[in-house]
Amino acid sequence: MSFCKNCGEKVVGSYCTHCGQKTIEQRISFHYISHEVLHFFTHFEKGFLFTSWNMLAKPGKVVTDFVKGKRKIYQPPVSFFLIWITMYLLLLYIVEKIFGENVVIDYKEYFGPSSTTKYAVSHLSFVLLVVIPFQALYFYWLVAWKKYNYFECFVVAMYYLGTVILLQCAFVLLAIIIHPLTGASAALIYSDPLKILYLAWAVTDTIKLFRVKNKIIRIVLFAILAFGTFTVWRLYGVPAIIEWIMGER
Repeated sequence: MSFCKNCGEKVVGSYCTHCGQKTIEQRISFHYISHEVLHFFTHFEKGFLFTSWNMLAKPGKVVTDFVKGKRKIYQPPVSFFLIWITMYLLLLYIVEKIFGENVVIDYKEYFGPSSTTKYAVSHLSFVLLVVIPFQALYFYWLVAWKKYNYFECFVVAMYYLGTVILLQCAFVLLAIIIHPLTGASAALIYSDPLKILYLAWAVTDTIKLFRVKNKIIRIVLFAILAFGTFTVWRLYGVPAIIEWIMGER
């Protein structure tokens, strides 16, 4: 008779019926680490890449599936958002270390003065978390108030914003390719139309699954309100708060 090394329960077979851990665990090695990394990004049950691709191709299906309870095949929204934020910040850090500050990507005071922009980019997850409740409210008000509660709309907003960050990563990679050919830097603000287009596409693909009137008007309003709120926040809210934080130090 064997016992689970994780919870101590008696086990019969390959998995513990109490906690689900494998009965026989291999020693931690390079093979173990590489397998876990590959499994994390590609495994169908929690497919980060699967979710990322489908949030680009058919975002409506992803968010409605998840809210309705079909969740095993998708990366959960919180980790989806945080992983893409982390990857984006890591990519910006690597680009800055290799090419220099504002050489490939020029922030051009995207979040106000240079000092506040640099601080905001380094704390981007907190900056964007402020936007999510508003996007959730707009989605609830314009699309889903008859079927979803506010917190379910919050999940939708997290998926949307996580995918916007995915597209920001693509923008940076494109800038890396273009820079050696032209010598020019890509202003961060050039990525804004991409954000608007994606938000419009995402809500268009989602709203077709709802029975609501005036869908085109609702799509346009959502895109305007969602991106407009972000723009007001980045131009006025973020600089004011960062200046206050710096002044308190």
